[in-house]
Amino acid sequence: MKKPFKKEVRKFDLKLILAGNSGSGKSHFCGTYTNGPVHFYMLDKGGEKTLEKLIDSRPKENPLSVDIFSSASISFSDFWTAFQQDEKNGLFTWLAENNGLLVLDSATNANKKAIKEICKKCSITPSGIGKKLDMKKGMAPPHWGQLLNWMSTLISAMQELPCATATTVHLHTLMNSDQEVVARYPSVNGQFRQLIAVDYDEAYLLETRGEKHLIYFKERNKFEAKSRVFSTPYVKNFTMDDIANAYLKGDTLINKGGIKK
Repeated sequence: MKKPFKKEVRKFDLKLILAGNSGSGKSHFCGTYTNGPVHFYMLDKGGEKTLEKLIDSRPKENPLSVDIFSSASISFSDFWTAFQQDEKNGLFTWLAENNGLLVLDSATNANKKAIKEICKKCSITPSGIGKKLDMKKGMAPPHWGQLLNWMSTLISAMQELPCATATTVHLHTLMNSDQEVVARYPSVNGQFRQLIAVDYDEAYLLETRGEKHLIYFKERNKFEAKSRVFSTPYVKNFTMDDIANAYLKGDTLINKGGIKK
């Protein structure tokens, strides 16, 4: 006789991808999580300055820590080695045990670092533009395949961690000949741009309008935001704590339509 399916007691272990243009509040939103410790892998230049504004308001028992990988001298392999060492040292298990959050900020810059490293190793120019002695032009299919492998491995690793994770990504806007927006999708290269959002159950779009910060859980302005948890179309001026608490309580319609006053 099979055991009947029952709801498990929830813990905050959501795997999120947060998309938005520069300045939309992705880093800040992740830093508003105070129900547990937060660790950032910061690959965006200057991103740590956003986090500095949040330090004084955090509870001391739930610290915010940052590993900075934004320097041009740091390669994708350097970052990946540090990621693997943190796993070996038990960082992700510790975050899970303490209701913590791991943030990759951002996948867009991780993608750029991977391209730069592949091009350097294979002696090719990233875009095939210009001439350089002893350099080949452009990335060939094997190079794009390597990029896809590296990025897919990274995102899969983030999704398989025992703790909650948030991956930020910038947006690319595709326009037709009439300058009409056809689609907006994660700003990464090759086949990975179609796969990254598909790999996540929770893909949110962040936008800023004046002093209002909005998070969309449904398709918005040609970006396929989605959620398997929340049926609310959007929320306003929410923190990561609000999202975590709603998830733990089993809420789906946050504040009856998503507007937080």
